[in-house]
Parts: sequence; C-alpha cells; structure tokens
Amino acid sequence: MATPDAFLGIDLGTSSVKGVLVDAATGAVVAEAERPLELVEVGVLGAEQDPEAWWAASCAVLRELAFEAASRQLHPRALGLTGQKHALLPLDAEGRPLHRAILWCDGRALEETVEVHAKAGRLLGKRTGSLAFPGYLLPKWLRLRRHAPDVAARTARLVFAKDWLRLRLTDVVATDRTEASSSLLFDIGRKAWAPDLLAMFDVPATLLPTVVRSSDVAGRVSAAAAAETLLPAGLPVVGGAGDNEAAALGCGAVGDGKVAVVLGTSATVIAHHATRGAAGGLVWGRHALRQGYAATGVVLSAGRALEWVRRAAFPSDFATDEVVEAAAASDPSAGPLAFVPSLAGERSPVPDPTASGAFVGLRPGHGRGHLARAVLEGVALSVADVLRVLRGAGVPVTELRLTSGGAKSAFWRGLVAAAADLPVVAFGEAHGPATGAAMLAARSTGEHGGRLADIAARWLPSKPAEAPVPSEVARLGRLAPWLAAVRNALRSVGAPTGP
Repeated sequence: MATPDAFLGIDLGTSSVKGVLVDAATGAVVAEAERPLELVEVGVLGAEQDPEAWWAASCAVLRELAFEAASRQLHPRALGLTGQKHALLPLDAEGRPLHRAILWCDGRALEETVEVHAKAGRLLGKRTGSLAFPGYLLPKWLRLRRHAPDVAARTARLVFAKDWLRLRLTDVVATDRTEASSSLLFDIGRKAWAPDLLAMFDVPATLLPTVVRSSDVAGRVSAAAAAETLLPAGLPVVGGAGDNEAAALGCGAVGDGKVAVVLGTSATVIAHHATRGAAGGLVWGRHALRQGYAATGVVLSAGRALEWVRRAAFPSDFATDEVVEAAAASDPSAGPLAFVPSLAGERSPVPDPTASGAFVGLRPGHGRGHLARAVLEGVALSVADVLRVLRGAGVPVTELRLTSGGAKSAFWRGLVAAAADLPVVAFGEAHGPATGAAMLAARSTGEHGGRLADIAARWLPSKPAEAPVPSEVARLGRLAPWLAAVRNALRSVGAPTGP
C-alpha cells in the first residue's frame, strides 16, 4: 500500500517560527510546531533579528515535523515557505550574513523614504504599485549604504527572511513575486526587476534574487540541510509567498468578494483583483495566485496597540484575553472614546509614516476597560476605512475572512463586522500562513487539486459566517466620522519633535 502524501509549510514570523504538516488528501493539519524568536530593538525606531536564530528555530520546527511525518507514515512531497515581508538581510559572496536582518517594523529610514519619493516621483507607483515606507527594502538599503558603507561594500546579495531559509535549505538564491513586489524595485506589470529604478538608485541587478512564481519549485533540499532538518534530501521547495498573501490562501480568501483581514501585530486587509489600481492608501503587488494582483492595506498597529494598552493600563499579570474581556465588559454609554491606532506611523487608510496615536473624548467615567475597547474599536474602524478604499478601487467586498490571533476573539470579530457592516468568517488558527504555504507546495505537484482555489475549497473546513449586530453597526457608524476627523486634525497639527 502506498504511503499517503503530505505537504509541509513553514512561516518565519516576527515573534516565532511556525510549521505545519498537512495531509494531502483532506487538508487536515496533522502536526504543528513552533519556536520563539527574539526581537532586537535598536534605539527608538530600530528593529532587527539574528538570521542564525531564524535558521536554528526553523531547523527545530522542521525536525519535529519530519519526525511526525515518519511516525504517521506520511510521505512529504514538497515544502512551502512564507514569512514576514520586507526584511533586509545583506550577504557576502559566500552567502554569510553581514548584518542582523532589518525588519519590516524598522522605522529608521525616514530620510531615505523621502529621498525615494523625491527621486522616483510618479514612476515609483507606476512601476511598483506602491508608495515608499521606511520599513521597505529600498529605503533600508539606502540607509545601510549611508550609515554602514563597509557592510554595503562587502554585500554580494540581498535576501528576504523566508528566502534566507531557502538559501540554507537548497543553496539557491531566489524569491517569489509577492515578496519582490514589496521591494520598490520590481515592475509588477512586467513581473521583473525594474531596470530604470535599479539604475536610478544604483542597485546592481546581481544583488537581487531570481524571481519565481509562488507555486514553482525553486530548489531542492540539499544533503547538508537534510542532515540538519531531517527532511528528505531532494525534497522540492517552492517559491512561497509573503505572510499576508499566504494567510489569505490559508483562510480561503481567493476572490469572489472574499477579503482576508489578518488581525495580528498589524491588521492587514488583502484582496485578489484581476487588474491593478493606483498606489495610495492601498499597495498593489503580484498575488500568490498565478494570475492577478494583491490589493493590500495595512493598519500598522493592531495587536501591537492591544499589547501597548495592556502594558500601559492593566496590572502586569493581566493576559491579553483578560484585557479583551475588560473591553467587552465596559459600558459604551460612559461616552464615546476615539483611539487613533497609529502608534508606529500609518500605511492605510492614509499613508503617513510620521503619524502618532491618540485618545480623544476621555471622561471621568472612563476606566481601563474603556481604553481597551477604544483600541479595539479604533483598529476595527481603520480596517473599515481600508475596505472603503478597496471598494473605491473597484475591488468587490462581500465577506471578510478573519485570520491570525485577533480572529480568535469573538468580541473583536464582532467589532470588525459592525464597523464594516459585513459578515465575517473566523479562521483563528495560528498556523494560517503556514497552511497557505503548504497549499503552494501542493499546487506545485499538479496532483492534488489543480488550482489554488480548488485546493482551498477541499482543504478548508466550512465555517459559519457571523453577521454584524445592527445596534453595533449604528453605534460605530456614529463614531466613524468622529475618528476620521480626529485623524485629520492630528495630521494638520503634525508630529511632535524632540525626545
């Protein structure tokens, strides 16, 4: 009797590395593993991680999954990769890291972001579908060249987070279209690096990885990597996708008006669309599906804002779930309270890297539960603003697929549903992006369901939609224009200066 097939997916996140082993026939996650990662904060705005810690954690996860596959007599057919986007990792000619990886949430490249806009002008949006932000690869590379010229001079390759894993697994330097789209150097229409932007910013094409489709095989596990991970030597490793694109696959948001809301550290709204729109409150890039574009809006502080209010307003032994319970127990009749969740600048609904957060409307009757409620409502209303921008770009929005940690909270889901006045379907499993990566691995074989939409339909369980509560729709509908006015007022005042 033939050994049943299985697929592996691994997600190199900011706080941990997660992996799944998926039964090819049913889509059931038969095993999962996770290892934590540490964030290195550099000054006020810097955020870095050790790439060797990435590899060590990934090896531990893969060894655990390989053991589970063997014990369950499953045959691994391919591995899919996903992970945090925008990380910049410079390598020398031997493929060794020259610097810690500079992450998506690093905000130090403000000056270089202004420089990119000044030099590229409208060409940037025309080629890349995006505006520049400090956490993107190009501004960070310009800053590294300026502040660490010795590192830049020795750099032979630039790779993203998940693609460092690919290099260690397969000895191949490659990335996928979703990741390349976020670099500010990729022509999303031509699906290739943009020669005019490379020349404008003096970035040799040889620094950048080969670009493949998300479900194409980009390499195979080497004998050395097999010894470290216990994976079979020769196992195919596919192109993979950025974490948000993989999460969208993992919750079945693959068109037909289904839009993913990844409610994690940030709140990312991502939808598939056949054609692209203009850069602005949305970023346009290539999708993990073989055709079409990903329209993405990001509220930078979602779970991050919830964690902030937990630390700032609650006893140190309060867990996040208890903070959400306090928010749900608070009485909205104490008076409207608006929270602008721009703790680290903002990308959507209005791009502003200097934006800051604020509470407005505080009254004597407000307690810490009201503060937590305002944080959750502020994120939910910001997500609704992004959805309005999506609709304005012609993207159909009929149902929200909520995924990542925030999707586990019925209270937060209800707020998102009410703010958007849309039904939501919860996929609160922590391994959503890794499952999406496993789907890409399955697509690579051509033997397990054909198109990604078919694989998603077969693998994902049917879940009920949760309708918005009409009274909450009305209440948040009254709060929304006030929050928008507060956001605009803060923008007109400008960001504070000094320490």
